[in-house]
Amino acid sequence: MSELSTPKIDVPKEFVEHSALERMVVKSIAYIPGMRELASSRRMLIILRGSTWTMAGYAGVQLLRFAATLVLARKLLSPQAFGLVALVNVFLGGLDMLSDLGLGMDVVQHPRGDEPTFVNTAFLIQAGRGVVIWVIATTLAYPFAYFYHQPAVCWLAMVGALSVAVRGLTSGSVWLMTRHVQIGKLTALNLVSEVAGFLVSVGWAIASPTAWALVAGRVAASVVYMLGSHLVAENRISFLWDRSAARDIFIFGTGIFLSTATYFLGGESERLVIGKFISMAELGCFSLALTLSTAPSRAIQQVVGQVFFPVMARSVRKDRDAAAGHFRSARYVFLALGIVLSMGFIAYSHRIVGILLPPKYAMTAWMLQFMGFRAGLEIFAAPSSSLILACGDSKYAAIMNTSRLVLMVGGVWFAFAKFGIYQAIVVLAFVPLIVYPIVIFGVTRHLRRTLWVELVCFALFIAASAIAAMLPWPWA
Repeated sequence: MSELSTPKIDVPKEFVEHSALERMVVKSIAYIPGMRELASSRRMLIILRGSTWTMAGYAGVQLLRFAATLVLARKLLSPQAFGLVALVNVFLGGLDMLSDLGLGMDVVQHPRGDEPTFVNTAFLIQAGRGVVIWVIATTLAYPFAYFYHQPAVCWLAMVGALSVAVRGLTSGSVWLMTRHVQIGKLTALNLVSEVAGFLVSVGWAIASPTAWALVAGRVAASVVYMLGSHLVAENRISFLWDRSAARDIFIFGTGIFLSTATYFLGGESERLVIGKFISMAELGCFSLALTLSTAPSRAIQQVVGQVFFPVMARSVRKDRDAAAGHFRSARYVFLALGIVLSMGFIAYSHRIVGILLPPKYAMTAWMLQFMGFRAGLEIFAAPSSSLILACGDSKYAAIMNTSRLVLMVGGVWFAFAKFGIYQAIVVLAFVPLIVYPIVIFGVTRHLRRTLWVELVCFALFIAASAIAAMLPWPWA
């Protein structure tokens, strides 16, 4: 057989000790342009195993959530119930993100991330933050419900806020699992908590088909996750406090705070803005469109956060030139994934909604087309955004999300005032595209050698999505 037919690579010793499937995957990866050297490294073992666990776990979680959503939407709950809970979720999510300090990310990327005192200091900050969020949520629940003229939201938000307080007590060991790409226990923990939430939601809805079923499931999942994190923890929590660690955490957290706060206001808060203009039934359909579109994109983002980010952070700490090569190889993979997702939703959203949901949710279809395009863009952008954070720089994310906030609020408000809900959804879909050049600038600021690859891939993503919108698709 010709030498050109099969790449000759040295299979890592770790792979020899494991399955034939793993060895086959590594050899197959060697066929991909630019990946031959990486395929023979220990890093590929870490990436492969971490990605496998992450995807398996996330797939299981999403299947459970998807099953719960379908059961509740088709048999038990009305669009209005999903609309009410969408407001509650964005209210609680907003308080969570508006106070985010990036504690987990800091443990993953910080040189002292393995020290018990550093982890315990981060845990104490997290626990205090959870209590503060719970107090603020309870205080603001009534004014929030009054603003939207939805009295039921008040008590739903108060009870739902318990989930944030409980999550704040999660063991810091979950951060160490991510730092060392030890995803097995973390995957099992996520699955068990989601099963608990699924069972509570469906059981509650059978007994009383109201929005309380969704809130009860959220709280139950948080309780099980928190308790499970301490059961699987290798290092028990303590009250050790390190002033220098706290200082580093707050310095890094300042940039993350600005980034996540503006990300929420510019992205997640869209349901707050739209909820002021449309009915709860329309908001429920929009919430379902977001759920369907983000399910696959968040699966990939889980891999980015739990595998790509820690691997790149380690690579950046050791050799930035090598990190640039690894990033270029990953960029093509995420380009392909983003294109597939964007084109798929643009072409087949109406078919998907028609199969999964009853006619009362028909409006979800065209919303899903636009939100699906945006989800594809988020997958495309994920490695670039993570690379910047892996370099210890959070200001570009803050700048991008601030720009996104200004354009989103102004654009949506104008669209509703002059046109209607269709044009407002179009604004939501295309604002992230407009601000993406900020990410490109950030990537090239830290790894200038990647500029050409990033520009070409960005152009290819836009072209593929435009073609998908213009072509007639079979069975659509």
